[in-house]
Amino acid sequence: MSHVIYYQVLKDGMLENLTPQLFLDVNKPKNDGTVNLDIVTRKLCPDLKYFVAFSSVSCGRGNAGQSNYGYANSAMERVCEKRHYDGLPGLAVQWGAIGDVGVVLETMGGNDAVIGGTLPQRITSCMEVLDLFLCQQQPVMSSFVLAERMVAKSEAGGQRDLVDAVAHILGVRDVNSLNADASLADLGLDSLMGVEVRQTLERDYNIVMAMRGIRQLTINKLRELANSKPGGPNESHHASVKRDVIRVLLESDLTQLLVNPNGPTVTLLNKGQSQERPLFLVHPIEGSIAAFKTLASKLSVPCYGLQCTKAAPLDSIQSLAAYYVTCIKQVQPDGPYRIAGYSFGACVAFEMCSQLQTQNQSVEYLFLFDGSHSYVAAYTQSYRAKLTPGKESEAETEALCAFIQQFTGIEYNKLLETLLPLSDLEARVNVAVDLITSSHKGISRELLHFAATTFYYKLKAADSYVPATKYHGNVTLLRAKTSSDYEQNLGTDYKLSEVCDGKVSVHVIEGDHRTFLEGEGVESISSIIHSSLVEPRVTAREG
Repeated sequence: MSHVIYYQVLKDGMLENLTPQLFLDVNKPKNDGTVNLDIVTRKLCPDLKYFVAFSSVSCGRGNAGQSNYGYANSAMERVCEKRHYDGLPGLAVQWGAIGDVGVVLETMGGNDAVIGGTLPQRITSCMEVLDLFLCQQQPVMSSFVLAERMVAKSEAGGQRDLVDAVAHILGVRDVNSLNADASLADLGLDSLMGVEVRQTLERDYNIVMAMRGIRQLTINKLRELANSKPGGPNESHHASVKRDVIRVLLESDLTQLLVNPNGPTVTLLNKGQSQERPLFLVHPIEGSIAAFKTLASKLSVPCYGLQCTKAAPLDSIQSLAAYYVTCIKQVQPDGPYRIAGYSFGACVAFEMCSQLQTQNQSVEYLFLFDGSHSYVAAYTQSYRAKLTPGKESEAETEALCAFIQQFTGIEYNKLLETLLPLSDLEARVNVAVDLITSSHKGISRELLHFAATTFYYKLKAADSYVPATKYHGNVTLLRAKTSSDYEQNLGTDYKLSEVCDGKVSVHVIEGDHRTFLEGEGVESISSIIHSSLVEPRVTAREG
């Protein structure tokens, strides 16, 4: 007599999101079921010939988002190993994706779907393999069908392979039903799917891309990838594709980000209507005001951009804000002031307004573009353990790795191995400049050196910033519709209500953190700013 007992619970999630309870929920059926069967069969079935547990390659080789599931399968395998040690039958099979029936057939596109570099194993093949496994003496075995490496041999073939693979990850059967110009983030890409897409690109096309770049991919960009041709006889196909993708998907144009260290801190971005009080715009962490050019061109009020030059102190957000307050007073000696900040700049803009209030100057409007003190703190959280005295080497390396990866396709581990052993920040910055200029010809080394150095100091200053007092006035937060990893626990208002005793108005803008100041998003932002400036004005003053 034979018995088949099936028990499985899936509650996937990235490791940082998995709770102890999620481990218990997934582990309990597999572990408790296998342990109890082991106990019972030892007592009641002394002549048992086979004891077989179905494990998974998620245990033996890992699978993104399934740490708890891998752990549960590992528990089953340990029972089989113990039985084998005790001279009893025991076999755990680490299966890959199974074809013909179940989840793969229903959701992943059928028996031809490529899943983690494997194809679904047909049931007849599984039975044949199981027969073989039952005849050997190892307690843990593995079976999966390795997919052929996807290579863009032709335009149609390459395009179909890559685009369909991503569509399967998204759970979409008909690629033509998708908006080919919408980003993968807009099409529903979550963290788990993003990891699968990144693995597919790295494994099958040798393209290493940050998650931020993957979220910005579109179906059309994927088609461009699949159709790309080698750049020359001495250049490999994959290397050519990789460089093309990095150029297409850079979060920022490098030439626009480089600030002249000796240039003006305050720059007029548009003419506007001279009778209107100006709007001062504080730069993101890159230090450049390039991100505001499209917005400023659509606003009727005069706009001045504040950019990070050599004169700007970077020892703290308070010092930087105080310097910028001095700068705007040279343009507009007295309030009421209109101030806006983007990302890192939102943190600085908030501090500027707080300092203006302590100087008995009124603030008419404070606009924050996808940022706040808490947003910046969330961004720097991954660096926090290293942004402490005695760990400067690690902090400098981490910051410069992030900076370099904005503009090159160099893998993180390779950057880490290169930068960490160096003696100091100056040496690391020099190497960073070398690496970036090797793929971006004609870029000023001096400007790039300044950008890389100040990026680290701004990151360090932001990490230690905590508002000293509450802001007495209203705040308008314009946040990106597509959330980033840093925004998961910040709440709708990015915790601004905790540091502001006025009204916090929140507007959700189309796009993600990098794109919402362009296209449809910038139209919405300019409209909101214009409608705010023509409403009855309530100024904010200390007390």
